[in-house]
Amino acid sequence: MNNRAEIVWAPRVSLRIIRDLYEREARGACEDEFIEEVGFALYARCLSILEFTEACQGSVLCKRCHRQGARTVIERKTRKPEELLCCPVCGWQVRWRVYFAESEKVDGQLHGSNALGAFQRYVARYPHCVSREEKILAIDRLIHEFHWILIEGKETQGWKPAGVNLLRGTTTQVIDLLNELTYGENSPPELLLERDWWRSQKSIASQKSIARRKSSS
Repeated sequence: MNNRAEIVWAPRVSLRIIRDLYEREARGACEDEFIEEVGFALYARCLSILEFTEACQGSVLCKRCHRQGARTVIERKTRKPEELLCCPVCGWQVRWRVYFAESEKVDGQLHGSNALGAFQRYVARYPHCVSREEKILAIDRLIHEFHWILIEGKETQGWKPAGVNLLRGTTTQVIDLLNELTYGENSPPELLLERDWWRSQKSIASQKSIARRKSSS
C-alpha cells in the first residue's frame, strides 16, 4: 500500500564545503570542478525543498516516475492524513501521512517557508550559468538571500530558519558562517560588489533590530 522506500530527498549541504568555496575563491585557487560540486549540491537540495513545499500545498510529484525521468503530479483531493495518493501512470502509491512522516525523517526540514522565492530563483538561474563567475555569483546570491531573512527575523512561525534547511548545522552555526565568509582580491568583481551591498544591508538590518528591541522593552 505504501511505497515509502522511494521517498528520497537530497541532503543538506555541509557548512565546511561552503567555507572552503569562499576561502579557495578568495585565494584564487578554486577549481571549476569544486564550484560545480557545491553548485549542484545546493541545486539538488533546493529542488527537494521546492518539491516538498509543493506537496504540502497539494501537488505531489510521483517519486517513481521522477526516478525514471518523467514528471507526473498527483493532486491531493483532501487535506486528510489518510488520503491515499496514487499515480495514474505507474501505480506508485502512498498515504499522505506516510509521505509526510518520511519527509520529516530526512536531513533537516524541507519546507521552504518565507525563503521559497530564494530557492526558486536559484533553481531557475543556476542551470543557465556558464562561466565560473556566474556560478559563484548565483551561489553567493542564494546564500545571502536567506541570510537576509535570518537577520530580519522574517521566518514563518513553526518552521526552522530556511538557512538551516539548506545547510547542515544549527541556526547559530549557519549564521556564524555566513557572517564570516571570506572574500579577497581574487574574487570576481561582481562578487565583491555583492559583498559591499550585503554589508550595507546588514548594517541597516542591525540598526532596525536594535530599534525593535528598544521599542519592545
